[in-house]
Amino acid sequence: MARVRLTKTLVDELQPPEKGQAFVWDSEVPGFAVRATASGAKAWIVQMRVRGGKERRMTIGFCNKVPLDKARQEARKVLATADLGRDPAQERKEAREVKPDLNPTLTEFATRWLEEVAGRRNRAGTLKNRRLLLKNHILPVLGEKRITDIRRKDIEDMHHGISKRFPVAANRAVSLCSAIFSTAERWGMLTENPANKIERNAEEGRERYLTPEEIARLQTALDQSQAQDSADVVRLLLLTGARVGEVLAMQWEHVDLTVGLWVKPAATTKQKRIHRVPLSPAAVEVLAKRQSAQKAKQRKGELPPWVFSGDGANGHMTTIRTFWAAVCRRAGIEGVRVHDVRHTFASLLVSSGESLPVVGALLEHTQAKTTSRYAHLQDDALRIATNRVAGITVSLQKQ
Repeated sequence: MARVRLTKTLVDELQPPEKGQAFVWDSEVPGFAVRATASGAKAWIVQMRVRGGKERRMTIGFCNKVPLDKARQEARKVLATADLGRDPAQERKEAREVKPDLNPTLTEFATRWLEEVAGRRNRAGTLKNRRLLLKNHILPVLGEKRITDIRRKDIEDMHHGISKRFPVAANRAVSLCSAIFSTAERWGMLTENPANKIERNAEEGRERYLTPEEIARLQTALDQSQAQDSADVVRLLLLTGARVGEVLAMQWEHVDLTVGLWVKPAATTKQKRIHRVPLSPAAVEVLAKRQSAQKAKQRKGELPPWVFSGDGANGHMTTIRTFWAAVCRRAGIEGVRVHDVRHTFASLLVSSGESLPVVGALLEHTQAKTTSRYAHLQDDALRIATNRVAGITVSLQKQ
């Protein structure tokens, strides 16, 4: 069987046989060839011997769709697999015969994952974000592929495409894919996670804290607002450092104004565990005023279950996004998210000399590295302490 080194020009100029099929074998990769048929179709094929001496022939792809270098590379992989005693052709046939429920499309499996896994573990906000990532970025690219057909290159291409406009969202999309494929791997539907070892885009940590002047202007704007329910939410964010969702879901039964304590139930916290938060006198005052006002509205003086009652399906307020934008405009504050109020709370604690472990405990951080982002804010407090020691040393030297 004569062999020549296959080139694109040679394959393009190859004439179809009058009948049947003809092969031109590659001299560079033994067993690799181009097959031409009487109909004019040209395809890359690889021929090998598998365990037991059986000869197998497998199609890699059509020449007009798969470049020569890619086909030659795939042929080498197939031949190496056969050398290890496996039967690539039979494995491909079996993969195609896998029942759809054992090899679903990514859209089908992601739908199941959202219901059976994420739906039990994630909070409503996280679940909403994950649905949007799937809808806007992941499924339009990979949704119709069956999960066993998705390769690391597919994930990398998706990440690259999203990165052109949304580099951070591209990273989140890869992380979500990894979580989904990890479940498929755990359930025995995959042998490896194709979203592992994907290089992510560099992300700059966001550090935006309200300055003392901005806090003063914000408090004035809150006092002048007609929406005092939403204003009280922001006041408690400033005084507790809690997440906005936790404050909105606050219930009276979890608050003890006598001792100044708020016990967040596990269902409302990010870490899914109970978190005890000491309340300052200022925070107690905000809550006490709300309690008195709510009792006055009730005929029997009974409190509603929620500190911030609302018309939503859960019975409490669910967002202050519009209010936050309006109050920031009124206060002349730009570039601050409502979550940055939490960072401001932490920065004030650290700048005043409080230790990072204490700050982490108040913010419900489970890992020290999460709180370490505020370490640089200790500089002023440390400088004061250093100057104090220097003053003592100098005074002793003069004696």
